[in-house]
Amino acid sequence: MTEADLIHTPDQRVRVFVSSTLRELAAERQAVRDAVSRLRLVPVMFELGARPHPPRQVYRAYLAQSQIFVGIYWQSYGWVAPGEQMSGLEDEYQLSAGLPRLIYVKSPAPKREPQLAAMLGRIETDDRITYQHFSDPAELQRLVENDLAVLLSERFAMVSASGVLDQAPLAGALPVPATPLVGRDHEAKAIADLVLGEGARLVNLTGPGGVGKTRLALEAASRLGAGFGDGVRFADLAPVPAAELVPAAVAAALGLSTSGSRVITDLETYLRPRRLLLVLDNFEHVRGAAPLLAGLLSAAPGLVALVTSRSVLRLGGEHEFPVPALPFPEAGAETDAAVAQTYAAVRLFVERAHAAAPEFKLTDANAAAVAQICRRLDGLPLAIELAAVRVRLLPPQALLARLSDRMGLLTGGAQDLPERQQTLRNTLDWSFGLLSPAAKALLARLGVFADSFGLPAVEAVSSAPAAADPDRAVPVMDTLGSLVDDSLVRPETRGGQPRFRLLDTIREYALDRLRYDGDWTEAHDRHAAYYLALAEPAEPELHDPGQLAWLDRLETEHDNLVAATSWSVDRGQLKRRCV
Repeated sequence: MTEADLIHTPDQRVRVFVSSTLRELAAERQAVRDAVSRLRLVPVMFELGARPHPPRQVYRAYLAQSQIFVGIYWQSYGWVAPGEQMSGLEDEYQLSAGLPRLIYVKSPAPKREPQLAAMLGRIETDDRITYQHFSDPAELQRLVENDLAVLLSERFAMVSASGVLDQAPLAGALPVPATPLVGRDHEAKAIADLVLGEGARLVNLTGPGGVGKTRLALEAASRLGAGFGDGVRFADLAPVPAAELVPAAVAAALGLSTSGSRVITDLETYLRPRRLLLVLDNFEHVRGAAPLLAGLLSAAPGLVALVTSRSVLRLGGEHEFPVPALPFPEAGAETDAAVAQTYAAVRLFVERAHAAAPEFKLTDANAAAVAQICRRLDGLPLAIELAAVRVRLLPPQALLARLSDRMGLLTGGAQDLPERQQTLRNTLDWSFGLLSPAAKALLARLGVFADSFGLPAVEAVSSAPAAADPDRAVPVMDTLGSLVDDSLVRPETRGGQPRFRLLDTIREYALDRLRYDGDWTEAHDRHAAYYLALAEPAEPELHDPGQLAWLDRLETEHDNLVAATSWSVDRGQLKRRCV
């Protein structure tokens, strides 16, 4: 059965999410509800379906299943929960990105709160959003009815003369980034080759926060789209609070109206005859929904899934694609403007800096500083973009001098980004919050390493307590493995031996967590004790050929030995020893 032949049951109607403060605009909410119902659409309102869940989870789940967003604002910004930076009202607006938005503002508003005024100012400057004023509920109802009718008419006009609906549903269309992709041609082609050349049906783009997984997935999907007769659909899972709500979010992205026990069956029925590419963004916090994805792939042979996640899903047929950082000039390399411009990390910095400060140019005078900034930021696109914006205030040399506090410096991301991507700390907080308590504790302690490290060193600095039941204790190696899976620790090999490393950006964050958690002194003491003992030569190492092995060990652990020695000297713990 084709899209045009599909017969929907009467309950499968467009859902309109209504956002406003509840008490202040009670009459207006009723007016909007009446307008939506008169058009035989479904009003989605918080008060119509109380659930035994926290309010934030409820409205996020409702939004994930809606196709149109209606915002009504007057004077109140709404309640801001403890520990949050914005009210639920603004959070709902932010989460509605990608949906058609109809915004209505009541006037006059002599007591409008400053936070709401600022929010409306940002909305009013967005020419993609319908923005109107009203004075009473009756006027609002007329406006909403008319605007919804126009919106649906525009969608109806997308039907071609052949009667086939364009592949652009109200929800689920592939987002179009506002800026061009920099330095990812090789990776985008490799993903396309996996799907088209090797027949991969589940490709998981993994990597730490800020490495550009979503942006690469969008580019790869846009290149692959022509090969899928039923198009490409996109679902952002970041707003979905729990794995059990993922089926409804996927259904919404596909334009399906379904619910309850039918949702998985309806998904399988819809997808089974189709050749479709499904992009599932931000899967890491709903990994419990991985069996759903496996089931859909099994039921629908023409389905291909492109997933972004900070961790592997461990599903059969999964092709992990670790997204690398952007290339940057190596330390000590001669770097003029022409050479620096050949590196993708530098080109990204220059493009974003020029957008923020049109007078900015890469020159021989500032090229070395820009290269070092990109190197200090590990080639992470998000960190580079946040740094580049700062050139409005700081030239590259001054910006470089302040990178010792990169968490405090790299803020002020674009307002149309999710909150977790507006500062570097927010991005890493998101990843840290998904870890188990043991993984959180271990990651913080790994910040003491000045360079790569081996598993025995990890065991030496770990604070893992002895369990009352040893059979139930989680070995340090397993906890370290989970951090590798979550893209927070990078494995490598030297001399045939496994070693591990933190990106400098993650290391700084880990040290901040270590200070906060209060284990600073103990972790550094353990690190120093381990490496000072490691530096002591054993008897066979005092003679040839053992001296070479000892010297090789000292070279491998040089940076950690320097850090351990400095710590011990500062603490007055280093004793002179005569050999």
